[in-house]
Amino acid sequence: MAEENQSTDRRNALGRTLVHNVLTPLVGSTAAVAYATRRWDLSVLGTGLAITGTLALVWKLDRTFIHPRLERISRDWLRVETELFVSVIEHLLAALLALVACGYIFGFEVEPTTSWALLIGIVLVFPILHGAEMALGYYRQLREKERMEQELRALAAQAELRALKAQINPHFLFNTLNTIAQLIHTDPELAEATVERLAELFRYVLAGSERGLVPLGEELAFVDGYLEIERARFGERLRVTREVAPEALDVPVPGLILQPLVENSVKHGRSDDGRVALTIRVESIDDEVIVAVADRGPGMPPAHRIGNDAGHGLRSVDQRLWKTYGPGRGLEIRDNAPRGTVATFKIPAKEEE
Repeated sequence: MAEENQSTDRRNALGRTLVHNVLTPLVGSTAAVAYATRRWDLSVLGTGLAITGTLALVWKLDRTFIHPRLERISRDWLRVETELFVSVIEHLLAALLALVACGYIFGFEVEPTTSWALLIGIVLVFPILHGAEMALGYYRQLREKERMEQELRALAAQAELRALKAQINPHFLFNTLNTIAQLIHTDPELAEATVERLAELFRYVLAGSERGLVPLGEELAFVDGYLEIERARFGERLRVTREVAPEALDVPVPGLILQPLVENSVKHGRSDDGRVALTIRVESIDDEVIVAVADRGPGMPPAHRIGNDAGHGLRSVDQRLWKTYGPGRGLEIRDNAPRGTVATFKIPAKEEE
């Protein structure tokens, strides 16, 4: 099938070449010469063939020696205009050369009359047609280049998002296995239950890695499973408050976007007595959904910036939000007065087209 298409394309290209570079110049130049000389014999046809052949030869020489140098011009519009100007000069000189030679051979004079001006006008049509064809070709190349660049940008963004997500998964696994290792010695039954919970979580992780965007309700359920694992370690010292707007549960969000925020609050949000007071808040305001994870720990240092800490969880969340939703949609970290830290991000209530 592919070979048939290639063969058809070659035949179409050959047909266009014969029409544009042979038949049209031959008919036009022969008719103009006949009108100017008032002759209707083989000398007219010979002159038409000579003009057509000279034009074809000049065009071939142009493609071989001049066109490659003009291709170095970086600006497309300047390159097209230059090629059109050069093509006009080439066609005029080629037609005049062939016409003068045939006039000498066949015994007719070439004078600056209206009849001969018609021939020059017909000759000038050819470079204009070539120029229009070149401009159309450049336009198609530009559109194809833009399309390919868009595809490459999309592929690069998807690859980068997958890489950022891959950073989060091992981070979560390491901390969870550390919790299970501690429980094995203190509470084997709870350790076994935690392993089962971990298996459920990883089934979600694998599914979410393929889907990209998942409903916010599923992310919250995943976070609940993670907190159950943490509760096995903290017991009653872990207190979680959920304030979730029901209408926001179906809003699509990047998979594994909440768990690093919750994990960061559990890790850094402990009060002096070792308790963790965690609040997960989801609000739907106009066309935005605001997600916040707050704690009552000691808070972040005054000069803290996302990415300055040793871990990469918050940085990965921030970068994934930017790459998914664009500028202005990153992660915000601020004080949770009177004590603690709150991490917030805003996303569109509807998936953007």
